Amino acid sequence: MRNKFVGKRVDRVDARDKVTGKALYSADYYLDDMVHLKVLRAPHPHARIKSIDVSQARNMPGVVMAITAEDVPWVKNFGMIFKDQEVLVREKTRYMGDALAIVAAETESIARQALELIEVDYEPLPVISDPLQAMEKDTTYIHEPREENCEPGLNPGNLLCSHRLERGDMEKGFAEADHVVENEIRTPHLEHVALQPEAGVARYDKESGVCTMWAATQWLHDIQADVAQALNLKTEQVQIIQPAIGGAFGKREDVSVHIIIALMAILTGRPVKLEMTREELMITQNKRHPIIFRYRTGVKNDGTITAWEAEVIGDTGAYASTGSAVVHQALYMCTGPYNVPHLKGVSYTVYTNNTYAGAMRGFGATQAAFAYETQMDCIAAELGMDPVELRRKNAYELGSITPNGQVLTTSVGIRETLEKAAQAFGYQPGQTSREVDGKLRGVGVASSMFGCGYGEGFPDHSIADLEVTDEGKILVRSAAADVGQGVLTIVCQIVAEVLDIPLDLVEMAPGDTHTTRNAGSTSATRQTIFSGNAAKLAAEELLGKIYHRASLELAKHHPQFLVRDGEVILQGTETRISLGELARIAREKGDPLQAEGCYFPRTDVPDPATGQGDLVYVAYTFNTHIAEVEIDKYTGETRVLRVVAAPDVGRVINLTGLEGQSEGGTVMGLGMALMEKQVIQEGITINADLSTYLVPTSMDMPEMETVPVESGDAAGPYGAKGIGEPALLPAAPAITNAIYNATGIRFFQIPVTPDRLLSAMQARDKKIPKEGD
Repeated sequence: MRNKFVGKRVDRVDARDKVTGKALYSADYYLDDMVHLKVLRAPHPHARIKSIDVSQARNMPGVVMAITAEDVPWVKNFGMIFKDQEVLVREKTRYMGDALAIVAAETESIARQALELIEVDYEPLPVISDPLQAMEKDTTYIHEPREENCEPGLNPGNLLCSHRLERGDMEKGFAEADHVVENEIRTPHLEHVALQPEAGVARYDKESGVCTMWAATQWLHDIQADVAQALNLKTEQVQIIQPAIGGAFGKREDVSVHIIIALMAILTGRPVKLEMTREELMITQNKRHPIIFRYRTGVKNDGTITAWEAEVIGDTGAYASTGSAVVHQALYMCTGPYNVPHLKGVSYTVYTNNTYAGAMRGFGATQAAFAYETQMDCIAAELGMDPVELRRKNAYELGSITPNGQVLTTSVGIRETLEKAAQAFGYQPGQTSREVDGKLRGVGVASSMFGCGYGEGFPDHSIADLEVTDEGKILVRSAAADVGQGVLTIVCQIVAEVLDIPLDLVEMAPGDTHTTRNAGSTSATRQTIFSGNAAKLAAEELLGKIYHRASLELAKHHPQFLVRDGEVILQGTETRISLGELARIAREKGDPLQAEGCYFPRTDVPDPATGQGDLVYVAYTFNTHIAEVEIDKYTGETRVLRVVAAPDVGRVINLTGLEGQSEGGTVMGLGMALMEKQVIQEGITINADLSTYLVPTSMDMPEMETVPVESGDAAGPYGAKGIGEPALLPAAPAITNAIYNATGIRFFQIPVTPDRLLSAMQARDKKIPKEGD
């Protein structure tokens, strides 16, 4: 019987090392003769730097080096899309996290004390923390204007970019509508709260000119390129070895410690280490973008959507990071998984003096899902229509057209996700609130869509290399970063499935820019599709090479062979040879058993004037959540009792992994809906610790059930699609829609904290006109 791994429950291949403490995270690395780094950060969100004096810090015993921008004029700006961020700021600070000076010392304590000796003379400038204010033409510039930023009536120094979306005839669409529903919906700054803070170790070899670092990242080769570019090095002079990664959620797409540790290793000539505190991390590193959505939707009496108009304004903070891509994706996903014949939208990505925003799980689609699913629930209420039925009526099917003009030809399971979620939940159409033991209960639904891969014509590929070792194992070299989502296990499952060998015969080589080739980033819900396909292609090629070599060694007539339990067997005979022996023979004859797989699909760049294209994403993952909440009328406390999730993943690769992602996304959405918000006032982070930035704990866990939908025929291996980000998208709106179902109060901003909900219920009961937001 063949070994079967795809679609089964398979234990994580990295689990044993993690639970036994064998796995090394960035902070676990120590090198002989290592110095410790600390960075002086700006205390003012917006100020001109008149002078920086590091002389006292340099003279402190135990300090090896202290530098400012003046000491390294050759260092270049960095940034993921726009190179607008300085390694060390020269003229002015733009947010509290800007780096002013770096100290290297014999101990971390000395480095920290030395920072207090650095004297900086500032000239405070007006702080712009509101993106709407930042857009005003006469507001103070945060960055110098660029010609391509110019939009009539808007601030050219604070507008990073704008995008447009247009299809159909808006006048006709609204003329066909019996109702027009108009709302403004907002989402806040959010912190990723990865378990592992940012840290890294680096050393520089003068003889080879190579700087080697151990620092977590979601994309080895992109960070390698960023470091090389900023420090005027050749790419091959930068080696990044991937440690175990303690969570990411998008935060580790950005450069954090990487450039600083490489720079200081080169300057000091000694190994260096930089480890951020949780407070430093929460103040200085990227956040989820706060976004304002202004929606206007036309709908007929029977629930058919006729037109959708959207304005999307995203606060990218002091620097661009991935802001231009995040905010326009929020625009491109603005209608959700619903048929809309006439649509028009515009997005603005705006600089402020807030902490810069970047990638976070969902990449703009998370904020958009909260907005469009709130809008859909408002439409259902306006029509007196069941929320599930409204969604089912308008949901995509084969032949539907996305907001970008892509015709969906395969793997469209959104209607089935609605049906399966409703069936598993026991959902009753028209379900109204009820009171149980003095507490209000309500049920809410939300659906979502997510485009997998970078899409939009961005070069996107993954390469996997396989080799049969002398021990008879399959060594897989892939730079795909496993940030906890399980891509290494997925890759091993696929290789074992193709080669029909036990899973323990498949080994993953460590991620290393010098020994593994580019697999792209662990983001955009792309690794199952891209690295999964690359591994499958490589395994299929390797299987052919194994059979060819076996035929040369065992028989000259190319008979039928099969691989089983690490051996190649000549069918119908007792003749067999181990994979290890075959590998040794092949290597000795100059033909090692090696293979590569490269998956590199094409997508289209949307028309900048309309946002339209033919193939914008390689696949779309759909999801539906139905949630039940319980609300204390006297405290405003909301408890999520139960959530049923029905994600359309095309084909399940690892059922345990799917459930883990689904439940993790649900809990992250619970935090987003009820408690999480990074409070930034006038550019200053107020709650930079985990006692004031609240996240769900084990005490907040609801009953969770995941009911997979396998629509099949997707772009990934065996018809699979990704689930990492789509697992989150419907969670928050399902919960807030359930709050509306229980209380009749609609919230257009999150989180719905107990004080906000209690205040809104008191206002309702006193018949005081007051909105839930």
